[in-house]
Amino acid sequence: MGLTVLALGGGAPNFTLMTGALLALDEAGVKIDRISMAGGGSVVGLLYMAPKGGNRRQALENTVNYGVSDLIYSMFPVNYKLFQKPGPAADRFRAWFAALPGMQRWLNQYGMSDAQKLYSDWLQFMAAMMCPSGVSWFSTGLSAHAPFIQDVVDFNALKDSPIDCHLNAYCIEDNAPVSFEKHEIDVHTFRAGLSFPFIYPPYRLNGKHYFEGAAFQALNLKSIVQEHDVDKVIVMDVLRDGLIKRPRNIWEAYSQSIIMPLIALAGRELAIFEYWVHTGIEVKLHPWETAHAGAAPDRPVVPVQPPNVKLFQIQLTVPDEHKPYSLTWAKSNLDYLFKLGYDRGKEFMLQPDNQALVA
Repeated sequence: MGLTVLALGGGAPNFTLMTGALLALDEAGVKIDRISMAGGGSVVGLLYMAPKGGNRRQALENTVNYGVSDLIYSMFPVNYKLFQKPGPAADRFRAWFAALPGMQRWLNQYGMSDAQKLYSDWLQFMAAMMCPSGVSWFSTGLSAHAPFIQDVVDFNALKDSPIDCHLNAYCIEDNAPVSFEKHEIDVHTFRAGLSFPFIYPPYRLNGKHYFEGAAFQALNLKSIVQEHDVDKVIVMDVLRDGLIKRPRNIWEAYSQSIIMPLIALAGRELAIFEYWVHTGIEVKLHPWETAHAGAAPDRPVVPVQPPNVKLFQIQLTVPDEHKPYSLTWAKSNLDYLFKLGYDRGKEFMLQPDNQALVA
């Protein structure tokens, strides 16, 4: 029997669709052997494999608290909890703030009441306002490289996880995507794979600079084609063209400028992957992609026989009435999307054909 691969692609803030659905799959006993991660999906995958300070369920449920209380978000629609100011002075300020007596109690919101979460978000809002910033004309990104990740993921425990994984990034100097394997994934390779252009500066690692892999390969399905021991692939489809809408303000226009190319990339990648699953024809689109049997890199390569791979797609479409809010970082949206993903995951596992995923 072959391996089961879970593909977790880009997507934020609608990533709680993935955490909700993944919790439902975990409760149903789905056996996952390998996780292919890109962009925001890397946060989901790492929380699943190596949560810090809690178990897998708690880590996935806690993702709704990455959002901002609605009262604050209605006045200041920016996620200051995840996207924080860059620079050495900002780093020192955050370390000082987190070390204040009793502050750690207020920064971990798992299990808090709504009133406690509002107070915690207000404390963090005040800290974000006071925090110095290193942004200048010569800056190459607006935010620090995901300071929060070390508080929620245990990268040492990841090495001992029975689940294999890989994470993509885009190397600027090599002009090509790269795949970081499990033994290479740490806080630095994670930040390299999450450095979305303009939001984050390119991340320097071993003398090279990296941008987010999902900005180039939104679902990171290409790497699965090269693996010969896979027979089941689970894809969570969170990037749907229904997310594109007419913006109401300049901030929503900026969000749309990010999501539109990701939707186009995800749609193309999924179509190419489905074509390979059904026909065995591996389509080559770029010169850096390895061609087999001496074929030209811009032409399809036909193997001897189609792969024995079954594709499982979890459709995580958002109802029309909620789409205007689905790209906001308001906590109510993250709550809604988590429950929606959880319910869709439950429905998915009720289908008899999908019981083949259970260990």
